[in-house]
Amino acid sequence: MSSDRIDSVLKFPFKDPHWVIKLLIGSLLILASTVVPLVPLFFVAGYCLRIIQRIIHGDNQLVLPEWDDWEWLFKHGFKLSEAGLFYALPGLLMLLVGYILVFFPILGMSLSRLASSVPQPLSADVTALMNHGIIILGIACLLTLAGAFFSAPAAMHMAAKDDARAIFRIREWWAVLRQAFGKFIRGFTWITIASILLMILVTVMTVTLVLCLPASILLCVGSMYLSLVASVLFARAYRAGISTIA
Repeated sequence: MSSDRIDSVLKFPFKDPHWVIKLLIGSLLILASTVVPLVPLFFVAGYCLRIIQRIIHGDNQLVLPEWDDWEWLFKHGFKLSEAGLFYALPGLLMLLVGYILVFFPILGMSLSRLASSVPQPLSADVTALMNHGIIILGIACLLTLAGAFFSAPAAMHMAAKDDARAIFRIREWWAVLRQAFGKFIRGFTWITIASILLMILVTVMTVTLVLCLPASILLCVGSMYLSLVASVLFARAYRAGISTIA
């Protein structure tokens, strides 16, 4: 993947004459997901699916689709989201366990200090429990990262076959992944680094308190933009893998 191609991917959302409106609609849906969890994100996923399918089955042109046929966006976006949820679930469950093991003892210690003027030291069992929780959190982070990576070819395979069950046909999408492994890795690396930088910037802005509102806007707009870029990078990687196999 050459630098000029990456440059074209990064710029493509802004070439549409109505890119402000289209990006704004997606950003507002992401913002709405903070009030109504998940549901608005299915529309965003369906919108990204239109880009993915045009690249895989169509003319490979980078064009922002219209926000229309909302029923289609929701239904197909839900199917596309299943891939990410399915492969991220083991890591998310381990994260939950790790957080419980680490933060419940901290909460208990804080409550005991409020109830007593004499600080109570952590027992050996509680310390060991927290150490195990930290280890589990580390493993969970790696597992979540791996799940996020493998969900990309699985989601592309689902988009190509237009069948939610395709995400479970690991042998099929694994063959595509092997042929375009470098492209998937590069795309995943780009998106991961950009997402981390976005979160750092948003966190720094939020800490200032004055920039809390701009930080929220930046998070929604940045997340929508990265979703569009990720759709193109992974769809093109999948298309390259299929072409190699053919």
